Amino acid sequence: MSSFLQGASRRDFLMAGCAVLTSACGGGGSDSSTASADGSGVSAGAAADITADVLANRDITLSGDSVLTLPAGTTTYTGVISGLGTLRLTGASGATLVITRTSTFTLPVARQVQVVTKTTYPGAGYALTIAGINPPALTIDPGITLQIGTNTSADNSPNFIATSDSKNSASTINGEINLNNILNNGTIVISSAQFVLLGQVSGSGSILQAPGVWGGNSSGGVSSYSGVLSLAAGQDFGSNHVAASLSNAKAVLNEGSWLVWSPPGSVVTVTQNIYEAAFGNDINFHAIGPSTIVMSGVYSHTDNSPHNVPNTVNPGLSDPELNFAKTIYRGGANSPNGNDASYRGINIERGAGTVQWGDGTHARFFLPSAPSPAEVDPPLGKKNAYINLRGGTLAFNYNGPVTLHVGITGGGGGPHRDGSVGNGNVKIMATPGNDVTFAQPQNYNGITTIGAGAILRLGTGTPVPLRYITVNATSGKSSVLQATYSGDASLLTAESPNGVASNAIVNDGQLIVQNTTTAITLSNISGSGSLTHSGAAGLTLRNNSYSGATTLSGGTTLAGSANAMGTGNVVNNAALGLANGQRELTVGGSFQQGAAGQLALNIAGTTPGVDQDHLSVGGAAVLGGNLTLNFSGNVTRGQKLVLISAAGGISGAFSAIVSNGATVISGQDATNFFVTVQ
Repeated sequence: MSSFLQGASRRDFLMAGCAVLTSACGGGGSDSSTASADGSGVSAGAAADITADVLANRDITLSGDSVLTLPAGTTTYTGVISGLGTLRLTGASGATLVITRTSTFTLPVARQVQVVTKTTYPGAGYALTIAGINPPALTIDPGITLQIGTNTSADNSPNFIATSDSKNSASTINGEINLNNILNNGTIVISSAQFVLLGQVSGSGSILQAPGVWGGNSSGGVSSYSGVLSLAAGQDFGSNHVAASLSNAKAVLNEGSWLVWSPPGSVVTVTQNIYEAAFGNDINFHAIGPSTIVMSGVYSHTDNSPHNVPNTVNPGLSDPELNFAKTIYRGGANSPNGNDASYRGINIERGAGTVQWGDGTHARFFLPSAPSPAEVDPPLGKKNAYINLRGGTLAFNYNGPVTLHVGITGGGGGPHRDGSVGNGNVKIMATPGNDVTFAQPQNYNGITTIGAGAILRLGTGTPVPLRYITVNATSGKSSVLQATYSGDASLLTAESPNGVASNAIVNDGQLIVQNTTTAITLSNISGSGSLTHSGAAGLTLRNNSYSGATTLSGGTTLAGSANAMGTGNVVNNAALGLANGQRELTVGGSFQQGAAGQLALNIAGTTPGVDQDHLSVGGAAVLGGNLTLNFSGNVTRGQKLVLISAAGGISGAFSAIVSNGATVISGQDATNFFVTVQ
């Protein structure tokens, strides 16, 4: 194992590359030999021994299978390997081979399987897809480390690379796919100042990017290795033209920037948990054209894989509360992180595709976090996480309750934070049990969609603490309450200072408003779903067409337009009124006010819907609870004021009527409720 695993100097960087690995397929020896017992595809007894040539730094041309037996310690090879053949790295346990130049050997023609095709998507570019998997061109035995580069200008694009063969022309591959796959049962360390393009990788080993390496790296296709992918500065996971996959990797350790790509026409799924130990790392999503990225794991802090010293055996988090607090280390392996060690961010970059969190089979939320408003510097405490939405759609797909404690915005964190408004869509997918709570005000312009059977809750209905947890190497953990957030949420609408006219909510499920202190306005709601207002804070509705029921069970709800409550039934068990200047409320279905309900109407004249508040009910009206009338104009004794008209008939009665500014008596006939001035 390289010294990188034993300890490394502090590094502070972002990441911009990707290493993906693939599964091994049979094949073996020279064209006439048999496969080795360990599945490497290279039988040491039948292979040509190139050890002496490598130790002498001579260029080598392969003509079949070859083996390199490394001595103990580190061997640096400055030669080039070309030709047709395979290479197996074996030798003393702990041995390392460092390469500094580009080797271009390719599999023997008879073993070449992979076929790459190019598909063009109008307006979205093109995608390269891989059919079949080549057997490994390079095999790394257990205990052996391959180090790609020295992270200096002396590197000449070090890699074992083949971007064309008898089945694939260079013009199709376009330098974007490495056809030389690797069976890695040891360790691959990426340490190049140049960009590294890996083929598909299989085996039981891990891939590690060394600290301070800015050259970048990438891979494409299905990599089935079962070890850890550890990133120090940056990695492209696939590209805008090539999809990548980690089918069996144990975890991803992200200490920089992980760029996850889905080319047009693809679905890229990452099932692994992504762990971070360093302040300020992020994941950047690039969903190009008609494509989807599915993240079904958790983007989590780790207290078990110290910064710059990746734990490839058991990376993880021992205390889940560290994800929901500002984590501070004092002493010990993680002390270089200092404050905000659990800080992590998301950038959903411009593109027409979808970034989906969750796969619908569980309720382990992708981005657990302490409260992190959309503001650059929240007044109650600094951020624990951020989400910048700059295009496409962010979708949530869970089968149980999850809570987003982060305000989605356009520049709310990271090196370019500016508090700008996000642009894109948010979707709560139509999965049974999908119940998503927004616990912070949202700062994005776009369409928010709630799928059939799903729930979006605005506000938690209860305070949310922000804690500082200090992990001291000698005295243990301590927790301090830094601030308390209300847990209230909001969405940008056409009426918001930063809103746009195209902002909309498509509700085919349930929209539940639970704010306790912050009044909000919601508008342009369509769909077949329902709306419930259960929080103590005020809610104003306007310009809506949803057809589900409206249930008022908390706070005060104001109608800001005649169609404020869509076209469905309305049940009022809280407080209902009309906003300033609004005189008409049209209820498409039935209207029912329960014993706890309160209806407040303002009267400045005698014309319903013009200078006096009026309810037009398409169905039946069942009256109950309290009615409050507020007179502001001159009225004359004997004037009859029709306040509620119900095409389906009126029944029931208000238990109490309070009239401010005039004395009235109430009455009703088959379809109208009215009062007469005394």
